[in-house]
Amino acid sequence: MSTAVIISQIKKLPPRQRRRVFDAVEKLSQAEEDQIDNELADRALAKAGPSIPFDEFRRRIGLT
Repeated sequence: MSTAVIISQIKKLPPRQRRRVFDAVEKLSQAEEDQIDNELADRALAKAGPSIPFDEFRRRIGLT
């Protein structure tokens, strides 16, 4: 099924159902973006090596 066919089918829906479809697609899209962001963050953290708590960091740089 092509995108054009899907869009034409969605346009045929009543406004309330069309909104529900849009909301569901948006929710799935956001979940996928979040998963990708989390994977990238996990890789960056793995590359960065060990971390220290923020209070320890502040102490080390002389802010406490």
